[in-house]
Amino acid sequence: MTKKQFLFDSNSIYELIRETPQKALDKLMEGTTISLAYYELGNALWRESLLLKRISFEEAEKALDLMYLILKNMQVPRPENEAEGQTLQIAHRFNLTFYDSAYLVEAKRAGKVLVTNDNKLAKTAGKLGVETLPSNALMYH
Repeated sequence: MTKKQFLFDSNSIYELIRETPQKALDKLMEGTTISLAYYELGNALWRESLLLKRISFEEAEKALDLMYLILKNMQVPRPENEAEGQTLQIAHRFNLTFYDSAYLVEAKRAGKVLVTNDNKLAKTAGKLGVETLPSNALMYH
Protein backbone atom coordinates (compact mmCIF):
# COMPACT_ATOMS: atom_id res chain seq x y z
CA MET A 1 0.00 0.00 0.00
CA THR A 2 1.40 3.38 -1.01
CA LYS A 3 1.81 5.95 1.72
CA LYS A 4 -0.34 9.04 1.12
CA GLN A 5 1.49 12.26 0.41
CA PHE A 6 0.13 15.53 1.77
CA LEU A 7 -0.03 19.09 0.51
CA PHE A 8 -0.71 21.53 3.36
CA ASP A 9 -2.55 24.81 2.93
CA SER A 10 -1.36 27.67 5.14
CA ASN A 11 -4.32 27.39 7.50
CA SER A 12 -3.56 23.76 8.27
CA ILE A 13 0.14 24.57 8.80
CA TYR A 14 -0.79 27.34 11.22
CA GLU A 15 -3.27 25.17 13.13
CA LEU A 16 -0.89 22.22 13.37
CA ILE A 17 1.97 24.35 14.69
CA ARG A 18 -0.29 26.16 17.14
CA GLU A 19 -2.17 23.11 18.45
CA THR A 20 0.37 20.27 18.35
CA PRO A 21 3.86 21.71 17.72
CA GLN A 22 5.77 18.50 18.51
CA LYS A 23 3.72 16.25 16.23
CA ALA A 24 3.27 18.96 13.62
CA LEU A 25 6.95 19.13 12.78
CA ASP A 26 7.17 15.48 11.74
CA LYS A 27 3.97 15.63 9.70
CA LEU A 28 4.90 18.87 7.97
CA MET A 29 8.40 17.68 7.08
CA GLU A 30 6.83 14.76 5.19
CA GLY A 31 4.57 17.07 3.17
CA THR A 32 4.63 19.93 0.74
CA THR A 33 3.01 23.33 0.38
CA ILE A 34 3.12 26.15 -2.15
CA SER A 35 5.19 29.33 -1.98
CA LEU A 36 2.10 31.36 -1.16
CA ALA A 37 2.16 29.81 2.33
CA TYR A 38 5.05 32.09 3.33
CA TYR A 39 2.87 35.16 2.83
CA GLU A 40 -0.34 33.68 4.19
CA LEU A 41 1.36 32.59 7.41
CA GLY A 42 2.89 36.03 7.83
CA ASN A 43 -0.53 37.55 7.30
CA ALA A 44 -2.09 35.23 9.90
CA LEU A 45 0.49 36.32 12.47
CA TRP A 46 -0.02 39.98 11.55
CA ARG A 47 -3.74 39.49 12.11
CA GLU A 48 -3.22 37.68 15.44
CA SER A 49 -0.89 40.38 16.77
CA LEU A 50 -2.19 43.65 15.32
CA LEU A 51 -5.90 43.19 14.73
CA LEU A 52 -6.91 40.56 17.29
CA LYS A 53 -4.25 41.39 19.91
CA ARG A 54 -3.98 37.70 20.85
CA ILE A 55 -0.18 37.73 20.75
CA SER A 56 2.47 40.42 21.05
CA PHE A 57 4.54 41.64 18.13
CA GLU A 58 7.56 39.85 19.64
CA GLU A 59 5.62 36.58 19.85
CA ALA A 60 4.54 37.03 16.23
CA GLU A 61 8.18 37.56 15.18
CA LYS A 62 9.29 34.39 16.99
CA ALA A 63 6.42 32.39 15.52
CA LEU A 64 7.19 33.68 12.03
CA ASP A 65 10.85 32.67 12.40
CA LEU A 66 9.75 29.18 13.42
CA MET A 67 7.21 28.88 10.62
CA TYR A 68 9.71 30.06 8.00
CA LEU A 69 12.27 27.57 9.30
CA ILE A 70 9.72 24.79 8.89
CA LEU A 71 8.75 25.99 5.40
CA LYS A 72 12.41 26.11 4.35
CA ASN A 73 12.65 22.42 5.25
CA MET A 74 9.46 21.42 3.43
CA GLN A 75 9.19 20.76 -0.26
CA VAL A 76 7.81 23.89 -1.92
CA PRO A 77 7.44 23.30 -5.67
CA ARG A 78 7.66 26.27 -7.97
CA PRO A 79 4.47 27.09 -9.83
CA GLU A 80 4.32 25.77 -13.35
CA ASN A 81 3.40 28.09 -16.23
CA GLU A 82 0.27 26.23 -17.28
CA ALA A 83 -0.96 26.17 -13.68
CA GLU A 84 -1.74 29.89 -13.76
CA GLY A 85 -4.54 29.44 -16.30
CA GLN A 86 -5.91 26.41 -14.49
CA THR A 87 -5.84 28.28 -11.20
CA LEU A 88 -7.75 31.24 -12.61
CA GLN A 89 -10.27 28.91 -14.28
CA ILE A 90 -10.98 27.05 -11.03
CA ALA A 91 -11.19 30.33 -9.08
CA HIS A 92 -13.86 31.60 -11.48
CA ARG A 93 -15.73 28.33 -11.84
CA PHE A 94 -16.07 27.71 -8.10
CA ASN A 95 -15.99 31.28 -6.77
CA LEU A 96 -12.76 30.70 -4.83
CA THR A 97 -9.84 33.01 -4.30
CA PHE A 98 -6.91 32.57 -6.65
CA TYR A 99 -4.90 31.62 -3.54
CA ASP A 100 -7.16 28.74 -2.58
CA SER A 101 -7.39 27.59 -6.18
CA ALA A 102 -3.58 27.40 -6.34
CA TYR A 103 -3.58 24.78 -3.56
CA LEU A 104 -6.17 22.74 -5.46
CA VAL A 105 -4.24 22.86 -8.73
CA GLU A 106 -1.00 21.75 -7.07
CA ALA A 107 -2.67 18.95 -5.08
CA LYS A 108 -4.37 17.65 -8.21
CA ARG A 109 -1.21 17.96 -10.33
CA ALA A 110 0.92 16.14 -7.77
CA GLY A 111 -1.73 13.58 -6.78
CA LYS A 112 -1.53 14.58 -3.12
CA VAL A 113 -4.07 14.77 -0.33
CA LEU A 114 -4.86 18.40 0.45
CA VAL A 115 -4.73 19.08 4.18
CA THR A 116 -7.14 21.93 4.86
CA ASN A 117 -9.54 23.11 7.53
CA ASP A 118 -11.45 25.24 5.03
CA ASN A 119 -14.82 23.57 4.38
CA LYS A 120 -15.48 25.43 1.12
CA LEU A 121 -12.06 24.49 -0.20
CA ALA A 122 -12.53 20.85 0.84
CA LYS A 123 -15.96 20.71 -0.82
CA THR A 124 -14.55 22.13 -4.06
CA ALA A 125 -11.62 19.71 -3.87
CA GLY A 126 -14.08 16.83 -3.80
CA LYS A 127 -15.71 18.13 -6.97
CA LEU A 128 -12.30 18.09 -8.64
CA GLY A 129 -11.39 14.62 -7.41
CA VAL A 130 -8.84 15.88 -4.88
CA GLU A 131 -8.87 14.01 -1.59
CA THR A 132 -8.79 16.18 1.55
CA LEU A 133 -8.11 15.71 5.22
CA PRO A 134 -8.52 18.18 8.11
CA SER A 135 -5.30 18.90 9.98
CA ASN A 136 -6.55 17.44 13.27
CA ALA A 137 -7.13 14.08 11.55
CA LEU A 138 -3.41 13.89 10.74
CA MET A 139 -2.57 13.14 14.32
CA TYR A 140 -4.27 9.77 13.90
CA HIS A 141 -2.88 9.10 10.43
